[in-house]
Amino acid sequence: MRVLFVTNMWPERNRRWYGNYIHSQAQSLIARGLDLDVLVMRGYARRWEYVRGAGRVLLRNFTSQYDVIHAHYGYSGIVARLDIRAPLVISYCGDDLLGTPDPARPDRMTFGSRALAGAFAQAGRLARATITKSEEMGRRLPRTVHARNHVIPNGVDLESFAPSDQLAARRRLGWPPEEKVALFVGNPRDPRKNYSLAEAAYTLALASCPRLVLRIAHGVDPGAIPLYMNAADTLVFSSRSEGSPNVVKEAMGCELPIVATPVGDVPERLRGVAGCWVVRADPEEFAVAILNAVRHGPAPAGRAAVAELSMDRVAQRVEEIYRSVARDG
Repeated sequence: MRVLFVTNMWPERNRRWYGNYIHSQAQSLIARGLDLDVLVMRGYARRWEYVRGAGRVLLRNFTSQYDVIHAHYGYSGIVARLDIRAPLVISYCGDDLLGTPDPARPDRMTFGSRALAGAFAQAGRLARATITKSEEMGRRLPRTVHARNHVIPNGVDLESFAPSDQLAARRRLGWPPEEKVALFVGNPRDPRKNYSLAEAAYTLALASCPRLVLRIAHGVDPGAIPLYMNAADTLVFSSRSEGSPNVVKEAMGCELPIVATPVGDVPERLRGVAGCWVVRADPEEFAVAILNAVRHGPAPAGRAAVAELSMDRVAQRVEEIYRSVARDG
């Protein structure tokens, strides 16, 4: 089976984290024996990249023939449909359906992102199948698309995200062994990540746990995130809006206790998982949950709960969609 990925997110030298999960999915599908090519449009650098990408896709109508084209993100889905021969699968990634918080009013989405999200949702009509990371995202698609939408969160590399010795991890990072570490993974300046909630909760919790330290993992090599997670005592996930956040599932793989807001599929992932708390975006509730989490110790139930989302299992589900649309096409 020949598959073409069309994406505007892909890791590169100075942005190794950007689209890392798409790169991982490509590798897992190749490992299953699929013949996979990738067309990358670096739209974040300049919008002209989408025009170039559209030209390259149009050209493929007269050159390469693929069994399936798999687009990642709304922009890519629209461009990918310019190849009219192969069946199209669109994977929605998060804000392409949910919108982007307004920095001035983080409780609301920007007008522009809401307009784009509406357009991207309609693009689902052009696809033979769609993939969303959560049920919430799926509900944003037109009703006529619901029957052919598949809810498949991103897979987790459970070989990399696995528990290891905490003291050894702290020695490598230079963290004192006596600290109780609450870890925030992400850009604290991104309104969606709601770092102010994590910071306010930490300040309240500090009164009851003087050894508590709030540490941030941002701009680090993606390969170092398992080290940070194994050195921490809890993950603090305070986002306002998400699809199926990878960082939560990766922390589960590391058996790291988690305190999280009820966004995306987080409530479903953490329901009944010992050592994990899903609480309202309230500083006092978050502070209590952080204290409970750092006292809990490792959370092996998290790793057991996320096992169904191993890279190979998710790749198998995606491959089944490919074969279904190729057969029907």
